[in-house]
Formats: sequence, C-alpha cells, structure tokens
Amino acid sequence: MTVSAAFISWLTNNAEVVSIIVTILIALIPAVWTFIRYLGLKSKELQHERFRIYHGLIRELVQPDSPGQAMALDRQIAIVFELRHFPEYFELSLRLLEGVRDTWIDPRFGRLTQEINHTIGFIAARRKQRARG
Repeated sequence: MTVSAAFISWLTNNAEVVSIIVTILIALIPAVWTFIRYLGLKSKELQHERFRIYHGLIRELVQPDSPGQAMALDRQIAIVFELRHFPEYFELSLRLLEGVRDTWIDPRFGRLTQEINHTIGFIAARRKQRARG
C-alpha cells in the first residue's frame, strides 16, 4: 500500500473525527481573525494615546499654563524625567532637551538643567544599548 492510499484509508476510517476537527477549525477562523483585528486596533489606540501624552508633556514643559505666568520648575523637572518612558520619541527628546538646556542658561534653572543632563545621559545610554543589540 502506498502512502497516499494509506492516508485515504485512514481518512475513510476516521471520517467522523476528521469532520469534527475540520468543523472546529472552520468555526475558529472568524474568532481568530476578529482577535487579530482587535489587537491591531488596540495597538493603534495605545500608540495614539502615547502620542497625545508625549505631546502634552512637551507642551507643559515649554508653555506656561497661562500667558505671563511663571513656569513651575518642579513640574518641569518631573516632565523631563517622564520623557524617559517614551523610547519611540528618544531621537526627538534628545534634540529637544539639548536645545532647551542650551536656551535656558540661567542659575535659577540649575536643578532643571541637572535633570535634563540626567535624562540626556539616560537616553544616550539606551540608544547605545539598542544599537549594540
């Protein structure tokens, strides 16, 4: 008996089991497809939410709550720290922080400058780490 004949014989002898398995697989295809689409949509939603949060942080870092009002230094320090949690924006964050640090040269911003330097170091180390592997 050849392999194909043996396979046909096995299918014939196990037709009931095979039909149950095929039915289950056919029933699962729409569920699996729906789940995959759900994961894709959820991923896009999370990406959009992270985009919104990141840009909100940047706005709060450089723009006072209302015109003429002083910036809250401690809040700016916290925002600079939080930028570490957005690796997808590291390239932009690095350029932005270097620009802000160079622009805000004032002894009153010493703690902010220190935090900016810490975050720049953190981002640079992470980028170097990713480049290695």
